[in-house]
Amino acid sequence: MNIDWSGMITAEQKAEQARLARVPQIVTMRQARQAMLYSGILAQVDALIAAMPGEEGESARIDWSHARDVKRDWPLIGALGPQLGLTEQQIDDLFIYAATIPQ
Repeated sequence: MNIDWSGMITAEQKAEQARLARVPQIVTMRQARQAMLYSGILAQVDALIAAMPGEEGESARIDWSHARDVKRDWPLIGALGPQLGLTEQQIDDLFIYAATIPQ
């Protein structure tokens, strides 16, 4: 009997899938800012956004100042993460933490 093991998922893959399922795809801006404050990175994020040049920077500042929600797949999040030295998992963890903060 030949068993096709290619479709099997490892315990590590299951754990990663479970972790990803816990990551909220959207949090309020208040929750995001509070999570960054408590994580010690809010000042860095504010400085990075303030220093962004040109129209892209102005657009980011408008979003940062006026957005009601922060989406996990927001391009600004993807751009800031590496500048802050954050891994994708650390960003996910920040979103998980933010979701625990009352709206």
